[in-house]
Amino acid sequence: MLKVLLVDDEPYVLEGLKVMLDWEAHGFRICGEASNGEDALEIVRVCNPDLIITDISMPGIDGLELIRLSTEKLKSTAKFVILSGYDDFSYAKRAMLYNASNYLLKPLDDVELDSVVTKLAEQIRQERKKTENINKQLSFIANQSIMRLINGDNKPSLVGRVGMLLNIAGDEEVRCILFEIDSADSWAQGEEKIGLNMNRIQAGRVIEDALGPAFQFHIFEDGKGRIGIIASEKMPFFNSLEELAQSLLLQLNKIFGDVVYASISDSEKSLSLINKAYRQALFAIGFKFYSPDNSLINYVNVKGLNINFEMCTEDYTTLLELIRSNRAEEIEPVVCRLFDNFSENHSAPQIIISYLMSFQMELVKVIMEISGDLKEFLTLALEFQKNAEHMNMSELRGEFLKQCLSAASHINGCKQGNPQYIVCEVKNYIKQNYCKDIKLKEVARHFYMNSVYLGQLFKKFSGMQFNDYLNTVRIEEAKKLLQRTDMKVSEISNAVGYNDPKYFLSKFKAITNLPPSAFKTGKTT
Repeated sequence: MLKVLLVDDEPYVLEGLKVMLDWEAHGFRICGEASNGEDALEIVRVCNPDLIITDISMPGIDGLELIRLSTEKLKSTAKFVILSGYDDFSYAKRAMLYNASNYLLKPLDDVELDSVVTKLAEQIRQERKKTENINKQLSFIANQSIMRLINGDNKPSLVGRVGMLLNIAGDEEVRCILFEIDSADSWAQGEEKIGLNMNRIQAGRVIEDALGPAFQFHIFEDGKGRIGIIASEKMPFFNSLEELAQSLLLQLNKIFGDVVYASISDSEKSLSLINKAYRQALFAIGFKFYSPDNSLINYVNVKGLNINFEMCTEDYTTLLELIRSNRAEEIEPVVCRLFDNFSENHSAPQIIISYLMSFQMELVKVIMEISGDLKEFLTLALEFQKNAEHMNMSELRGEFLKQCLSAASHINGCKQGNPQYIVCEVKNYIKQNYCKDIKLKEVARHFYMNSVYLGQLFKKFSGMQFNDYLNTVRIEEAKKLLQRTDMKVSEISNAVGYNDPKYFLSKFKAITNLPPSAFKTGKTT
């Protein structure tokens, strides 16, 4: 919809202009009305109308002065129609000198006004279309040239061409801002891919509106789904660039739902170094995983950091035990400490996600051991895996904590009155205490059960007698010590819970068909 401003110091003429035409049918909306030149200028500044219909004779700033100030001072490209009560050629001549499109005499004729407005509306649309086409071509040329610059081609001729397009002198300081919409597009197909492309186009328009038409060619796409801004010290907002970038980030996340990240480079001394500024912004946005929502990442704050791709060695035995026993109030602090360690080490997102997936498999084993229903848990786990790669650290922590608490509640529900769960807990108790002198009666007391009944349950659900299972666990641990250490057989015997080395030797041979010495050297005869 085009915008029209009506200006006349006679109220009845102003009212007549409003109702004389069906403005909407002509593609216009009345963006303002004024009874003097001063008010009209303010509306031109704020509203930027496409068409201004103004009386020529007004106190103060008259119609001709309004045209001059609008075009020269405010750089308005509006079409002007002059209204006058005098058929004076000198007035008409002066109006034409100021590029007024038409000169109409009062009282106005509605047919004549209709004809003029219809013609001007079409002219404005054609000019706008032509300008858009030219801008598209210039934008394409600018984007291609900027792409060459940020990829390291800093030939003086290219720097000069980009400088001319962007109105940046060769020795002006420059910075680069990058915006990235969550990179799920690497897996997107069909309609989803089209939607993501549309999001980038919409984001580009939001940024362009914020910068204004004077800086439209400063915006570029880097070919990898990111939108960038080349900022130079001539820009009126150069000294408050962080505030501008932060404001744009908030606007974009309101539109797209907290999936946009932004970074800003350090200041470089000239346009020829914009590729360095771009690489800085690119490096900074690589830390988006660790950044809170709606937080601008400044290269200055991360330039000394490195993302750690070493495998996580955090032990999750404690967390598994808390989940097994449904100690919900203790789970959250452990999860927070785990993620604090990830943050301090700057562990790579892929490494963290791999660790969490591995932990999930351990939870699946626990639920299977107690014959729990896997369906509910697996639904949550699959949803978590699907979304994990598109979460930042804060979101990942929240989702993982939710899953741990859900698993604890689920396991607690499964174990109520479930004898298989009791056997599972006894097995875990043995694995944690095999090195001690434990007996079935002591274990039964620990679980507040009759030892005979516990022995029967254990045989039924494990397929082994209690002592046979205990010996199997101890010998498995002994095998590890034989393979990994230079401990003596007597020392290993004591370490795995056997006070009598001879008894240990007999049990080892009964279970492995080899004496410890042969097992250690790999001999089978």
